[in-house]
Amino acid sequence: MAEPLLRISTQTSEALDATVKGLQLVDKSVQAQIRKATKELGNDEWVGMVAQHLTGNSLQSAVLGDSSKLSVSNQNVMLQSGASTRHMKGGATPSMLARQEEFGANRNRITAYRRRTRRGGQADVLRHTTHQLMPLRRNGWTVYPAAAEFIPRIASLWVQTVMRTIYEAFEGKSS
Repeated sequence: MAEPLLRISTQTSEALDATVKGLQLVDKSVQAQIRKATKELGNDEWVGMVAQHLTGNSLQSAVLGDSSKLSVSNQNVMLQSGASTRHMKGGATPSMLARQEEFGANRNRITAYRRRTRRGGQADVLRHTTHQLMPLRRNGWTVYPAAAEFIPRIASLWVQTVMRTIYEAFEGKSS
C-alpha cells in the first residue's frame, strides 16, 4: 500500500512524541475528554478550511466539502474528506468521485458509445464525459492544500489540549 502524501511523524517532534506517550499513561476518562475536546475544536476548523479551498464547483462541494470530517484517537488525528459511501442524487457516492474531484481528470478524453435513435436505429455518439472536472493537478485542488495548511495547526492544538487537560485533571485531583 502506498504511503499517504501528507503525514506528520511523532518522531520528528518531541512535543508530539511526548503527547502520544503521555496519552497512554493517563486515565481512560481523561483520554476520552482529550479526544472529545480535540474533535470539538478541530472539526469546525477543518470543515471550514476545506470549504475555503473549494473552487465553487457544486459537485466538488457535495463530494469533498459536505463529507469532510475530523476523527481523533489516542495515537493520531485523521483528516477525512470524500470518504462517504452514502449515495448522492444521481446514484454516485463521494468515495467514487473524490479522486477525480480532488486531482482533476483528462478533460479532453472522449467516450464513445452507441445509442438508439427515435426511429429505432442506432447511432454512434462521442461525448466529453470529464469536461466538467478540473484539469489534472498532482498536488490536488482542495483537500491536499487545505491539509497542508491545517496539519501544523491541528498538531499544535492537539499538544496544547493534551497538556491543558492533563494539567486540569491533575489540579482537580490534588485539591
